[in-house]
Amino acid sequence: MQQKLLTWFCQHGRHDLPWRQSPTPYDVLVSEFMLQQTTVATIVPRFQDWMNRFPTLEILATASEDEVLSAWQGLGYYARARRLHQVAQAIVTFHQGKIPQDLSTLLKLPGVGPYTASALRAFAFNQPTAVLDTNIVRVIARLHNITEPTDSKKGKEQIALAAQEMLPKKEGYAFASALMDLGAMICTAANPQCKICPLSSNCLAEHPTTLPRKKPKPSITRKKEARLFYQHDDRIYLEQSSGPHWKGLWILPLAVSIHLHKNYLTSITYPITRYRITMKLYRETGTPPKNLHPFSKKELQTLAIPSPHRRAIEKLILLS
Repeated sequence: MQQKLLTWFCQHGRHDLPWRQSPTPYDVLVSEFMLQQTTVATIVPRFQDWMNRFPTLEILATASEDEVLSAWQGLGYYARARRLHQVAQAIVTFHQGKIPQDLSTLLKLPGVGPYTASALRAFAFNQPTAVLDTNIVRVIARLHNITEPTDSKKGKEQIALAAQEMLPKKEGYAFASALMDLGAMICTAANPQCKICPLSSNCLAEHPTTLPRKKPKPSITRKKEARLFYQHDDRIYLEQSSGPHWKGLWILPLAVSIHLHKNYLTSITYPITRYRITMKLYRETGTPPKNLHPFSKKELQTLAIPSPHRRAIEKLILLS
């Protein structure tokens, strides 16, 4: 099975991904943080932009948080950018700028959990390691016909055990990459191409499209919020978020009370975690509070603004 998978990967794998072309450990680190909760198609054009801006771990470590958040703009989940920044600083400070290879040391780095540590060991250092991303979990669940929900304790244990038993003695990079690509290209969530799968004769799945199974998702909660649009002398006034969402990013200020229905402009709807939020937007003509900061339209282009607020601002500017 290992040989069939590696032969298939050699011929059909996604070798053109930018972080797979002569990868350094730093390339792998950046790509793994970017790929968390974001698709490969989204990351491909952004990865090279990031590497042009922060070509080394040391340069990233010395950058300001505002620079890092600005470069991350559009990728969402900005906490990942902060963690990547913190990891770079920790590696430069405590490891002489070299990403450690052993699991226990990797797990001590800020923001590095079991998955990222395993991915670094496999992709950066070619160590045979079980890397359990969404694609690989799907492949393993089908190969072994694991019907327990893969996000349950029992399901996770079964996946981890099966993944460990499949590992080769070497070629950790190629094996993990091959499993990942098989899931992304052949053993897809919908319409898996079982007839051309190199592991079809090894697969125990009776009904592949029903696997992997997961626990029922929590229901989506709908919420509403109102925000204000201050515009004076062709400048837009924003506040810096103190959290819990978008901490450190620039956002439209929240309306404390809705007595502004006559100044209603428009609304947008966006998802965040298990919420679907409708943001209603109102024009405010009074003096902007002192906690707001004015930005020109040119400055807004490079400012770290979360995607929903950027969409809202662009829409508001067109209406103004």
